[in-house]
Formats: sequence, structure tokens, C-alpha cells
Amino acid sequence: MTTIQARTRETIASFVSRTAAYFHVNAAAFSMDKNTSFQSLISGKAEAVAALEDFKVRISNNVTAWSPTSTAAAKGRRLFRGHTFPAKVLQGSTMRGCPHCLRGDLKGQDNPAVSMAMRGHWLVPHVTLCLKHQHPMVTLWKESHLIERFDSAAHLALIAPNIIAGHFDEEIRDETDFDIWLDNRLEGHDEGNWLEQFPLHAACNFCLMLGTSLLRHEMSAPSSVQPEDYWGVYQMGFEVAKNGEKAIQDALMGLQTLPGGPHDGPKKIFPKMYERLAYDYVDDPDYSTFRNILRTHMCETWPLGVGDELLGEPVTERRLHSVRTAAQATGIDQRRLRKILIAKGVISETGLSYAWEIFDAQKAEEALRSATTLITAKAFAEGIGATRSQFDLLVSGGVLSPKLSSLDEVGTKAIWDPAEGVDFLESVFLGAAPLRSAQHGWEHIAKSAMRLKIGPEEIIRAIQSKRIVRIGNHADYDGYSALYVYHDEVCSILSPEPTMGQNIELFSKAVGIGQPRRMQRLISNGHTPATELENPKLKTRQRYVTREDADAFHKKFYTPRTMAQAYGRSWQAMMATLRADGISPFSPDGEDYGSLFERTLIDAKFK
Repeated sequence: MTTIQARTRETIASFVSRTAAYFHVNAAAFSMDKNTSFQSLISGKAEAVAALEDFKVRISNNVTAWSPTSTAAAKGRRLFRGHTFPAKVLQGSTMRGCPHCLRGDLKGQDNPAVSMAMRGHWLVPHVTLCLKHQHPMVTLWKESHLIERFDSAAHLALIAPNIIAGHFDEEIRDETDFDIWLDNRLEGHDEGNWLEQFPLHAACNFCLMLGTSLLRHEMSAPSSVQPEDYWGVYQMGFEVAKNGEKAIQDALMGLQTLPGGPHDGPKKIFPKMYERLAYDYVDDPDYSTFRNILRTHMCETWPLGVGDELLGEPVTERRLHSVRTAAQATGIDQRRLRKILIAKGVISETGLSYAWEIFDAQKAEEALRSATTLITAKAFAEGIGATRSQFDLLVSGGVLSPKLSSLDEVGTKAIWDPAEGVDFLESVFLGAAPLRSAQHGWEHIAKSAMRLKIGPEEIIRAIQSKRIVRIGNHADYDGYSALYVYHDEVCSILSPEPTMGQNIELFSKAVGIGQPRRMQRLISNGHTPATELENPKLKTRQRYVTREDADAFHKKFYTPRTMAQAYGRSWQAMMATLRADGISPFSPDGEDYGSLFERTLIDAKFK
């Protein structure tokens, strides 16, 4: 069979598409005629390549070497040049390339569909420049369907006149150190820097995250940078990250000298980086070192307290105070408090802002207690993040009470202890799940109480007594205004209807068992009770978890969520301790009930 000449760094998909065009068919039909599929060839499957060779269509080693393959890769992953990438990253809907390279393919040729080839490194989104021509990668076409997207010959034939005319050309630029390093890694060469110990895709993404954060030195909205300008952002991050943890920590500290403080939230101080590491890549081990660097930095320099989050995990105790947070807790003016703390030797003259001047909260506890000043109801309400009407409801419900007697008796409005406000917030936010948005089912505590026609104090006491365990801390708000509850759970616990309980799915989610079938299995096997009741809508009988059933479950079992709330520690740390001590999840009959533990074992370990 007649074959065409492969181009340098060409992919299997491109080569097959060009070969098919030579015979005036599309790539899918050509592949099917050779007892394989074009999709398998796009995935670089060895058996698909072998099928072509059975029909005398030989794919050279140079082509397979620059083609992503699913062979020997984990599900949803592709191996490319010895590096692992998510399949969706290398198979995105946008196809990019260098117009100079494509024009070079056309020299001496009369059929663009057969002569122009797509290169493997163009698939890597971190590649932003053709080093040969110093030309930026440009978008050639977009296509949502995989087969049509990678049948490149048809697309290139359509845009060939524009490529020849230079309509895809952009201003050339010099290559950066990042551009050179990335190309060398794809060629199999290392330079020995710190980043090379990590998977290439994760290392490149971290350079982009760090670079975006470092842009705060140059602009006020770094996250708004467009993809065509990412090349400079990659370089900014690479210039620091290649030198290792100390350089990264210094860069993070430098960001904290810019306008803004911890009260603005980590997403503002570390744009893109915090969001990605806390949420998008939270379960990806490739990013664990980068997460640990940011976590360590924030643990050592951020005044985090209960109600805050650290990389997606709720903070369960305060280790550090800042002058600002201590002023809120004591009711003392920040300027005066700083002088008091300096006089007592708690802090020294550093010139840092009130928000970043930190100190050990436990060691300063006595000094802060002696300096605490009572404040007005207005200041107290503002301090806990409540509106005046919300504050009044909490007072009338007995949740909050003044430190001194009434205004008429003591002659001053300053009768409220701000430390008690801090204690109140800690009691309701302990173990709360960070919420990026209030999705279906989540309600602010005040609205949930209003819907049930009860006072918020009833929900608060149920939270404090661990009867309500599904608590949310909304990222867009502070204090009481950030306190969200899962309304269905509140209904099942506090609804005036005494006979109805939670359905199995809702109860499972409330206690942190993500797969309700595990709870169904636990009940069916007699390990925890449920009650058969009539479904009020369907008029059929089904199993519910009543309040008594829920109490029986909690007396016998802990899930990671409920143990964290019971002990005021992060579930990640507790689970790590259990694994280290060989304490296994509950499974007396060999069944999989998920991360469920006997309460007696957990209490014996942590009490």
C-alpha cells in the first residue's frame, strides 16, 4: 500500500488522517476498513496500530513516540513522552498549532490535506510557543466531537488558504526558560531542578498557579489574564518554583506584604492557587507536595480560627491570633491592643499590619483575658456577623446574653463580652463543611428556622448537641451570616411531626456516608435500626430513620464526619491516626459499609 512520509513529532491520528485523505476517505472509514477504529488510534492503542500494519500501513516509531497512548495508562489517563496526563487535557476541543510549521509542510506539495501534519507537543496545553519559529501556538479549529476533531486533514484543507496567506500569524516572541525546560522534558532531558521530581502536568499547573498569584505584584485582578498571555505567567511561577520550597515560601510571604489581609480570604491573597489546591486537585496525589507547602505556610502565618477553612478542611482550633482577630475577640481597639501585647512581650515591633501581626493564641490567652473590654450590642452583633434582627432573635431565644445587667442598671451600653461571641461561633461552626455556594438543600439558619416556624435557637441547640450534623460554612460570608444548614435534616430532627423520620438517603448524606446503599446494607444486616412508615406522597411503606433510630446509630457508630465533630479535630488527621494504628472500618460480616467505625473503639483511642 502507498504510504506518505511522516513529519517530525507527528501523531498517529494526524498520520492516519493524512493517509486516509490520500485515498479520498475520512479517517473513521479508513480505520474501519483496516479492522480497527479511529478512536482507538487516537488513543494510541498498540493493537490498533498493529491492525494497520496487518494491511501494510506502517506507523513509524517516531510517530508512535510522539502520540499519546492509553496503553499501560490508568483509566482516564494518557501516557505521552513518558509523562502522564489526564486524557481530557490532551483531547480538548481546541486544536492548536504553529502556522509556520504547517506552511513548511506545504513546500513542494499540492495537496494540503495530505501534506500538512499535526504535532504531538501541540496537544500539551502548557506548550505555548513553537521553539523552531518562535511563534505562539494559535487556535486552528474547534470541534466538540472527538473523531471529527482529530481527523485533521479535512480541517487543514479548509484553512490552508488562510495559513498560506498568513492570516494565522501572530507576533513572534523570545522563548522563556519555562518554554525551553518544558520542551526539554518532552524530549527526555532534565536540568536537575526541584520541579522535576513531580509529574510534569502537575508541575506545569503549579507554575501557572504560582505565577497567577505572583501577578498580584503587577495587577489587581490576576485571575483575569487571558490564555494567550499564560506564557508569561508560567515563566513567573517557574522562575520561583524551580528553586524549591524555600523560594516558594518566600514568594508566598511576599504576597502577604501586598494590600489585603487574612480577612479577605486566601482566594484573594493566593488567586487561582488556593482554589485549585483546595478544591480542584484536593484528591489528586500529584499535587500533595504543593498542597502541603501552602498548608504549612498558612498554618505558620495565618490567624485561622474555628469557622475558617484550610485547603477545604474546617479549622477545629485556633493556633494563632493576629492583632486584628484578637481585637475582635477582646473588644479592644487594635492600636491599644498592639501596645498592650508589646508591653507584655507577646509581640515585638515588626511593622506588620494588624491583620498579619500574629502570635501564639494559647500563650497569649491570659494576657488577652485580662485585657478584654466589654462592648455594645451593636458592636457585638457586627463582631459575630449577624444583623441586628438576627442578633435580637438569638438574645430572645436565650442563645446569647450580656455579661452585665441591663443598661438601666449599670448605666452603660457596653455590657457584651466579645469573647463569648467567639465561643458561640466556635460552638456552631465546629466541623462545618466549607461551602463554595449554597446549592440545593442548603439554607441559612435563619431562613431554615423561618420555614419551620421555629426560633433559630432550636436549630443552634441541636447543632451544639450534635443532633444536627450537616453544617455548612459559606465562603462568601463571615460569622453567623455564613452559617448554613441542610434544611431536610433540620426538618427531620425538629419538625413538629413526630412520626416522620429521614429517608435512608438523606440520613446517609447527613452523617457522611456518600453511598446510601451502604446504609441500606447496614440496616438490612441488623446492625442499626430503621422504622417502616408510610410515605406521605407515594402512600407506600418504606424504611425511615426516626429520631430514636438515629440516636441508636450514633450510640454505636462514628463516621469521619461525626467523629470530627465530636472531637473537634479534622477527619483527615483522625483517619490517618486510625490507619497508622491498624483500626479498620466496621465489617464483622465481610460487607463493605464504607468508612464506618465502632464508637467504642474511637472513644477508647481519642478520649
